[in-house]
This record gives sequence, structure tokens and C-alpha cells, in this order.
Amino acid sequence: SEVLRVLQRYQPQSEDELFDILSLLDSSLVSPHPPVMAATLSLFLSLCSGLPAVSQAALERVRGPLLAACGSGSREMRFTALCHIQLLLRSIPGLLGEHYKRFFCSYAEPAYIKRRKMQVLVELVNDENVIMILDELKGYCTDVNTDTAQAAISAIGRIGRSYSDKCLEILTGLLGLKQDQITSAVVQTIRDLVWACPQCSDAVSSALEGCEEVLQDSQGRQALLWLLGAYGERISSAPYTLEAFIDGVRSETSMELKMELLTSTMRLFLCRPAETQDMLGRLLHYCIEEERDICVRGQALLYYRLLQCGIEETRNVLQVRRSDPSMGVLIGRPAEPISQWVSSFNTLEPLQRYGNAQRLGGPAGLPAPGAEPSVTLSLSPPVTPEEFERLWMQRRASHPEQGNGAEASSRFLHAAMQLVNIQTLAFTPTHTLPWKVFLYTHTLSADTSCSTLVLGELLYAGELNPKRSQPHDVSALRVFLSVLTTVLHTLSSEVA
Repeated sequence: SEVLRVLQRYQPQSEDELFDILSLLDSSLVSPHPPVMAATLSLFLSLCSGLPAVSQAALERVRGPLLAACGSGSREMRFTALCHIQLLLRSIPGLLGEHYKRFFCSYAEPAYIKRRKMQVLVELVNDENVIMILDELKGYCTDVNTDTAQAAISAIGRIGRSYSDKCLEILTGLLGLKQDQITSAVVQTIRDLVWACPQCSDAVSSALEGCEEVLQDSQGRQALLWLLGAYGERISSAPYTLEAFIDGVRSETSMELKMELLTSTMRLFLCRPAETQDMLGRLLHYCIEEERDICVRGQALLYYRLLQCGIEETRNVLQVRRSDPSMGVLIGRPAEPISQWVSSFNTLEPLQRYGNAQRLGGPAGLPAPGAEPSVTLSLSPPVTPEEFERLWMQRRASHPEQGNGAEASSRFLHAAMQLVNIQTLAFTPTHTLPWKVFLYTHTLSADTSCSTLVLGELLYAGELNPKRSQPHDVSALRVFLSVLTTVLHTLSSEVA
């Protein structure tokens, strides 16, 4: 394999020489030794960058050795083979479709291999095997390992973007088990599913009755609150469920859940005011007068002042999209060119990229088109104005690309930023030029469990421009700018 790596630096002088080299290496493509096979395929793809038909033929030739590596006695070899198979499926989705049963999980396999196999199964789903794959995944949903069970439920949700009826039947059936961890994972998956497939909302609305009695963890309850706020007009018990949350708000420790409760109650008030008015008043009073968290109190004040502006103004701010049709279906997406991933084949990069559970983008976290996957925005921990000023002055500012937009009032901008977990700290008067606003957020990466603090300044002087921002973390900055651009474009379209 080392010799094959050295050969990647050689450039054939003619097409005849190229095919002579490929002919000599052809037998190594089906080598029973995975390192030799992987190095040979990497060399093939490198030499044949301008010959897509030859590259595709090489990928089909290694199908057998890759499947054999997936059954290796070495767990490390199996994991590596699975991650590289996911690379190949990006360019030839049907490469291993007829061998989907080879990726069913055995009881003795470790959880990290089971998760990888489930990710591959999602990629292999088609009309012929969807029933078999869903039945297999359904069995994993009650696994004694919590991570495996949650990964299986998430996989069913991803398949549901193309086979929604079959998947919803399984997910709603799991709710009947009344188990905390399973119910939490199912509610989060349903939230993400209706974000991608709004046609599922009617079936989901009837399945949520009684879930609040089982849910204990914060993430599951936040997902339920989002669903109650988005589809509360179709859920008969929505006001009573929210009232139970509001009655227990004093003992609640999660800042994110309190903010979700505020938003959901406001949205439900807009469609069912008679049933919600009293409980909304009690919630706003508590959050403004007694709540110690500055973010929760700030959001409550925002909603209180927004209500003072009138119901139509409130409706314009809070009745945002409940789905993202632009996400499209999961199955049948176009194949990627091999050139997009060939440089990472036979390296550690596929293990890092695919070694983490994949999740749908959705309303909680980061629903931003074009944003980095597995990165979300968060308002915690809060940043004080003094700390913001210190950090802002001590670091040299970077200069990202400019974004276009239109000036929005501070009230609407603050409300829109809160909905996507961006906190505004200070404004200049609205009608002065240049108009400035300082803001911050935290980007949370699921891949590394790391948080990056992002500081920003918006400057409006005839053109809205993200003038300065921190940090130098390019991924975090890209996510922040993507969400920020989406918010500004949405506000500008509303003004227009």
C-alpha cells in the first residue's frame, strides 16, 4: 500500500501508459487485504479523474472486497469500511442496494458500528426494500442501549422524508410504549420530520396527545413545545398542555425550555386567544417580574412590548414558516461527482465526518439553508454587555463578506434574532445613520461538542453590512452569517 501511495505522485505521459498502469493494478482492486484494495482504488480514482466511466467501473469492482471488510473480525476494520462505503454511496447511491441485508446489525456489535450500519441502511432504501429495512430498524428502537435506540428512531425519521406514511405509523406506535427515552427521541424526530414534510402535520397532531406525561428530558419537552406552538390550532389539548408547563415554570431549570415555552404560548395565543390569554399573562408576569435569567426576561419583555404594538404586528413577527420545503426528499437526490470526495478517500477524514450521528436540520437549533450540518446556535451561556465590550476590543476584528438587506426597526429585528437564538445587546436610535446593532450567539457543534462564541456588529449606512465579527472559526462564522442573512432577507421581504 505504501508503494501505491508513492505512485499517486506520478503523472502518466500518455493515455496508453495510463491504461498500462491501470491494467497492472486491476487485480489489486479485488485484493483480500483491505489496505491494498483501498490504496489501489485511491490510485485508480486519482489517475482517472478525467475518465468518469473508468472511475465508476473501479468503484463497482471493489464492491465485493468492501462487503468482506464489513464482515471483518476486527471492529476497527468494520467501522472504517462502513465510513468509506458512505463516501462511495454519495456518487453511486445504488452500488450496494441489493446487499442491504449485509448491513443489518447483530446483537453483539458495539453501538458505534450499529449506528454506522443504520446510516448506510438509510442511504440504501428504495421502493423494493423499504418495508424490510423499516421492520429491521423498528426492532432496534427498543434496544437496551439508549444511543442505539435513539439512532434507530432518527434513521426512521430520515427515511420518513420519502416514505412518510410508513414511518409515521412506526413512530406513532412507539409513542404507545410510554417510555421516557423512546418518547423523547420520537417527539424530536417527528418535529424534524414535519419541518421537512409539512404534509405529515395532520397525522402528527393526533399522535401527540398525552406525550407530556411521559417526557422528562429537556430536549424532548422543547420539541413538544415547538409542535404545540406550530400546530396548536389542530391539537385539541394544546392549551391545557401548555398550562401544565406554565404552572411548573418556577421549578424549571432549563433556560432554552423557558424561551421555547414563551414562544409557543405566544403562537398559540394568536390562533386560540380565548383559551390562552390568561395563562400567557401569568407566564409573562413571572418571566418579567421574577425570572433571573436575563435572556428569558429579555424575551418576555420583547413579547410584552410586541403585544402592545397590536395583534397584527405580533402576528407578522411570530407566524413564521413551520416547514422548509426547499430541503426536498432524502431518497433519489442526484449523485455527487467523485472529485468532491476523492481526496479524502483512504484517509482519516471519512472516519471523522461520518463518525457522528447525522441529523435533520430543523426548527430547534439551526434551520438555515446552506448552513454547516450538525452545528446549531444557542443563547447560553449569556454574555453581559461589559464582557461583550471587553472581548470585542481585545480581539482584532475579521471582515466577512457583505450581505444585502434593508433596515428594519429594532423591535422586529430583536424579535427575529431571538427566534433563531441570536441575542441583540445594543442599538443606536433607529432613524440615525450609520445605524448599528451589536449581537452575539454560541455555535454548538454536534461533531465535537464544542461551543464557539460569535460576536457581531451590524452597520447600516445605505446598505446593511455585517461589519465586524468574531471568531476566526470559519465554520462557526459561516453558520452565523447564514442564519443572519436569512433573518435579514426575511425582514426585508416583510417590509417590502
